[in-house]
Amino acid sequence: MAEGFFGELAEQVGYPFNQIPVEAFTSAAGGYGQATLCGSIGVAATCIGSVCDVETSKKLIAELSKWYKQESFPTYQPEGLNLPQTVADSVLCEKSVGKFMEVSGFEYGSAERKSRCAAVAGEVTKKMVELLNGTLA
Repeated sequence: MAEGFFGELAEQVGYPFNQIPVEAFTSAAGGYGQATLCGSIGVAATCIGSVCDVETSKKLIAELSKWYKQESFPTYQPEGLNLPQTVADSVLCEKSVGKFMEVSGFEYGSAERKSRCAAVAGEVTKKMVELLNGTLA
C-alpha cells in the first residue's frame, strides 16, 4: 500500500514524497505485530495525512474506518481462492482476521489468511484513493 501510494507520488511529484522510506511501513503487518489496528487502516491514515489538512484527514479516516467496519472482505480475490467473506465490525486486526479464521477454518499462518489480508489491503487502498480523489480532485 505505502509503495503504491508514496511510490507513485515520488514518481509524479518528487520531493518530499521521494524522501519517504516505504520500508518504514512494514511494521503495520499483523496489526503492528500485536493484532491491534489493521495495518491497512494505519498506513492509509498516514497516506491521507500526508496530502490533506488535519480536518480533512480526520473526516476521510473516519469515513474509511466506517466503511472498513461494514465491508464484506475480501471481494477482491486475484488468486481465485474463493475465500469466504466476513464483516469485521471493527478496525482491529484481531477482530477482522479472527472472524475470517472462525468462518473459514484457516489458521493465522496459512497462505489463505495471508491472501485474504493482501486482498483487504488492496481494497482499502482502492477506497482510500477514491476518497482522496473525491475530496482533492
